[in-house]
Amino acid sequence: MHAPFIARAVVAAAAAALAFSCLTGCNAVKRRLTITSEPSGALVYLNDKEIGRTPISQNFTYSGSYKIRCLKEGYEMEETYYKAGTPWYLYPGIDFISENFVPGEIRDEQRCHVNLTPKRQVPELEIMEAANKLREEAHSDASIKRANAN
Repeated sequence: MHAPFIARAVVAAAAAALAFSCLTGCNAVKRRLTITSEPSGALVYLNDKEIGRTPISQNFTYSGSYKIRCLKEGYEMEETYYKAGTPWYLYPGIDFISENFVPGEIRDEQRCHVNLTPKRQVPELEIMEAANKLREEAHSDASIKRANAN
């Protein structure tokens, strides 16, 4: 006789919890990573997937490392790793409460800034001198090999 009573009590408690969470207007946890650069307008790859140009915001779901690569004409490619930490309200156990029973929306906004380095402009004369030096080294190596072969 007690089993049906307990079963009804469990169902009633679950229904009450569901009704409470619906009435509070829970929207769960929203996590967002914003990537900026100096100068702005750099093409961004997040974990090797193109997501757009800086400044750009992207939703994310897990804590951990994210590979960020920024490219912009006239600048060196910059690659960095950003570690998205776990806020206290997303630790196991607490996350169930924060995602289901806290009214409103919990926002986790994280930012990563990348400074781009201008590419070094190599003068044409410097390139030609380096090419001539390599050519001379190649010719002298070939001459030594021919002399040793005879």
